[in-house]
Amino acid sequence: MDIYKFILGVIFLLDAVFSREIHLNSNGRASNNASSGLPKANQDETSRIHDGRTSDNASSGLPKANQDETSRIPDGRTSDNASSGLPKANKDETSRIPDGRTSDNASSGLPKANQDETSRIPDGRTSAKSSSGLPKANQDKTSRVPGVLMDSYYACGDNMCYCKDNVAVCSGHQHLLTYIPKLPSKIKQLTFSNNFLPHIKYNTLSNVSSLTHLYLKANNLTFCSPVAFRNLTELQILGIYQEKKITCGLLYYCLMGVISPKFQELQLIRLTFIANPLHGLESNTFSRLPNLHTVFINDNSGSSFRIRNYAFNSSSLLNLYLKGNANHAQHLYEDALNCCANLESLDLSENHLYNQSNDYLNELFATLTNLKILKLSNTGIGSLPSAIVRRMPNLESLDVSYNHISWWTDDYFRNLKSLRTLNLASNQIATINQNSFSYGTLQDLSELDLSYNPYSCSCANLLWFARLLKTKGFTKKLRVFPNKYTCSTPSDWRGARIIDTPISDRFCLLTPVISLIITSVSIGLLLLLLAISLVYRYRWHLRYFVYILRYHHIRLMRFASEGRSYQYDIYLSCSEEDVDFILENVLPRLEHELNLRVFLPQRDGIGNKIDSIIENMDASRRFILCVSNTFTVDHYCEFEASVAYERILSERRNLLIVILLEELGVVNVTKTIHKILKDNDYIKWGLSEESIELFWLKLIQHLNVSDEPRS
Repeated sequence: MDIYKFILGVIFLLDAVFSREIHLNSNGRASNNASSGLPKANQDETSRIHDGRTSDNASSGLPKANQDETSRIPDGRTSDNASSGLPKANKDETSRIPDGRTSDNASSGLPKANQDETSRIPDGRTSAKSSSGLPKANQDKTSRVPGVLMDSYYACGDNMCYCKDNVAVCSGHQHLLTYIPKLPSKIKQLTFSNNFLPHIKYNTLSNVSSLTHLYLKANNLTFCSPVAFRNLTELQILGIYQEKKITCGLLYYCLMGVISPKFQELQLIRLTFIANPLHGLESNTFSRLPNLHTVFINDNSGSSFRIRNYAFNSSSLLNLYLKGNANHAQHLYEDALNCCANLESLDLSENHLYNQSNDYLNELFATLTNLKILKLSNTGIGSLPSAIVRRMPNLESLDVSYNHISWWTDDYFRNLKSLRTLNLASNQIATINQNSFSYGTLQDLSELDLSYNPYSCSCANLLWFARLLKTKGFTKKLRVFPNKYTCSTPSDWRGARIIDTPISDRFCLLTPVISLIITSVSIGLLLLLLAISLVYRYRWHLRYFVYILRYHHIRLMRFASEGRSYQYDIYLSCSEEDVDFILENVLPRLEHELNLRVFLPQRDGIGNKIDSIIENMDASRRFILCVSNTFTVDHYCEFEASVAYERILSERRNLLIVILLEELGVVNVTKTIHKILKDNDYIKWGLSEESIELFWLKLIQHLNVSDEPRS
């Protein structure tokens, strides 16, 4: 007996030594994570940080699965979210934010006692402390400091466990602990982890029949008697974690033994099922548990894992967490959630639903009319299921983040009157417009996450949303605004925050289409004004060409039939201001002394003046232009000069005589007059009798010059 005691003493001494093992990090410093006196296996492995230091997140003595896993921060640090001593499923699950931070929001539907209660610190921060009745000994402690007394713990359970108050932890002994030892009668909560307990028989738990909370983790469980838990008549919460050899049949038999009328919560975390493909979570598995209100079946793997129809047949079930259980879509039968109509919280995150039809989802959610919280994050869905609107009028929180949703029907959320929290982060949403959300929906929402979506920053796609983002009352509801609301297109704005783009009512007033229209109209008006200006500037030339074309055929026909016979010898052109002078000084001698037949438009013209000009010029052998300053600004005179000049060029005859009545101002000399004066000898009207006689002498000489065509 003395030798036996000596051997046991050596074992416990070695165990105590190893439990104080100091872990050296990369820079040679020591990280004191040892929970003084607790076995090393009971400590949570510290998460590594990029600089080699470790973050003390260990909940010493609790299974790693029972601790809240620290969320990774982009610089490699970890945030200490562990609710020491609480199973992970019992704690407030931190909602993931795309930048790596975690938000400590209560997963509504969990029993309040299971949530991580934080004690207030004077500066407003919170200190994470266990509230589930688990001892402080289960929390990670720093190494001993001289002069500081550590909290009191005591060995119990054949010196294989540690106890404080009503909680016991038996952890990390591996094959040295193959049974559940007898514990003090006041113990109500037991964590039994990393030991060797392959068989749970009818009497395995006889030493702890008064337990209310039992957490079993990584004990190499392979067999469980259907009456194993019948002795635990006070049991409220049962957790089974990280068992690699468990079968669905074994699980079913285990639960058959739970007969406690106070049983409320079941946690099945990170179980690797090795069952035959025909096995699964059977129908009516929980029907014998009338007070069960919360079930966790999270992070379980195995290609044969199935949740069969009516598996959750329970009228008392309020909260069901099925997060991350399969890598294929057929593991969840469409009637699996049938017969749990009182369910209020459902988490199906990280389950593959990407190829399931809308009819399947309608059937799956058919009876969930009282559901308040639904999580479908990272399930691969490409659209919002219509069953949500049709079946869940009381829905308060919806999480469909990390999916492939790009659109939804107009006013999809209008009938969800109770909706207060909506998470659409990290989808494929490019457009948000007035049809995406009704005004009433936006008013009712208290939190909205639309971050990390590939927004198309154009006036057509995002003007309404950009305008909304400038409303302070709205942006207060947005998660991680404004940094995570950025443009994906166009390329010039890729990565830019939406609020930094120029998209606004004023900017979008000139859309590309409108800008093109305005530009086109402006160019059109400019060209029109230019055309009008040119037409006005050359209107007489244009009229000339029009009438030339009109009468050209008639002229040729007349010449062909009548020959070159002329009605008039002279077509005399002068301005209205010079008519009296011409009638008194020029016309009498031409008609009476020289016997010439003269056509003067102001005296002889009738009908349309342009038609008369063309017709009578065609009927005249020669033309006399009486040029003066008033002649050059008279458009009819200019037209007559143009017609005469064209006749000279086309007939190559000496048809034109120019009389210059006065010296012309430079500004009055048009191009036509300039050409005529340049190409023809003009005769000046004199002011003296001698100059007048000289004028007539020259005029008669010009009239006597032959008008036959030049060779």
